[in-house]
Amino acid sequence: MNQFVKKVPLICLFLFASAGAGFADERTDADAKSKPKGICAVSCVEPIATSDADGVIDVLKATTKALADHDFTALASHLDVNCTTYNESTHKLVVGRDAIIKDVKANVEAEERKLKVPPISFTIDHPYAMVTGDQAVVTFVLIKEIGGANPVKFASHTSDVFIKRDGQWKKLHFCGGGWKKMKEAT
Repeated sequence: MNQFVKKVPLICLFLFASAGAGFADERTDADAKSKPKGICAVSCVEPIATSDADGVIDVLKATTKALADHDFTALASHLDVNCTTYNESTHKLVVGRDAIIKDVKANVEAEERKLKVPPISFTIDHPYAMVTGDQAVVTFVLIKEIGGANPVKFASHTSDVFIKRDGQWKKLHFCGGGWKKMKEAT
């Protein structure tokens, strides 16, 4: 293994409530299918990071938590003012933090109306972070689990670009391959 690559804990599991962060020691399938509204688990599986990338992975976890909690103010605090993203639905580039927050909020609300059930968990699967000076790129698969009567998982192959401004990592660009339904294991 490359001397600059380090492994961080195998599974870092956080259970976040809308009012604040609480840590879950264990969850059962029954818990996952009947979770109270406003609680969505966020986990990060085997992150691989080059030196000095822990801060970038922390921001990735924080943005995922903010998305899970529908905390768009917290999400905005981790985006660069000039952030960009590509909207898979409209096939258009979205430019600027405010426009992105508006777009993300609309997409989340539309999806939850369509599915009629909010996500019960997000998993950041095997994120790989590469830091070069004040820039970083993280690639990973984001897995979203929907509960209810017909539980389902979706995956999005994602890349995020970060920039360090005034000592803090901010997302500068992010894109995903859209949410694809995962096949059930047999």
